[in-house]
Amino acid sequence: MYGSTDPSIPARSLVTALHAAAVGVAAWFLFAGTDTVAAWFGTSLPHADPMRRYLLITLSVVYFVRFLVTTFVTLKRRMAVTEAVTVGCWVIVIHATMAFTGGVDDASVGVLTWAGVVLYVLGSCINTGAELQRMRWKARPENRGRLYTEGLFRYTMHPNYLGDVTLFTGFALVTGSPWALVIPAIMAAMFVFVNIPMLDRYLAERYGDAFTRYASRTAKLIPFVY
Repeated sequence: MYGSTDPSIPARSLVTALHAAAVGVAAWFLFAGTDTVAAWFGTSLPHADPMRRYLLITLSVVYFVRFLVTTFVTLKRRMAVTEAVTVGCWVIVIHATMAFTGGVDDASVGVLTWAGVVLYVLGSCINTGAELQRMRWKARPENRGRLYTEGLFRYTMHPNYLGDVTLFTGFALVTGSPWALVIPAIMAAMFVFVNIPMLDRYLAERYGDAFTRYASRTAKLIPFVY
């Protein structure tokens, strides 16, 4: 997976379609489907504050647009169909969780909601900004085969993962439901125990001593913490 480049158009198209469907379902529930879903279970559900609904669908759409940039612009490695299905299903879970927990919170938006928006914007900037910094650096011929340790990567080895955890923590806060925090918690656990160790092994094999020196002076995920 790491180190191989390929357009992988079928896989990228599949994961994009699944993501688009997830955003569509979220929009339907937030603005038209709450009563329908409640009827399926023979119950009633409150309707979220209109501002909360607009914020939630905006965050979903922004994430989808950023996902398109990552999938078709910054992500150069091969993507298998199995990965596309896995990522697509996870994205569906994310959007469903945010829409279904936030879509039934009829409390007015408050300070915590706007704090969530700030975290979402900050995390998005960290994630996409780091990827664009690295992409521009690697595009220069003199940097071919070298390890990128500049920009945001100077402070954390995996700023894209840090950005994801930050933005989805913010997304969860916007829902107004503590249950939505399960999403960034699962994400952080997967990064710490699966993705980071796997990627670090690959980087150590590819860059050798350069990576060892980099890893010895740089936090893995959260600067000054881990």
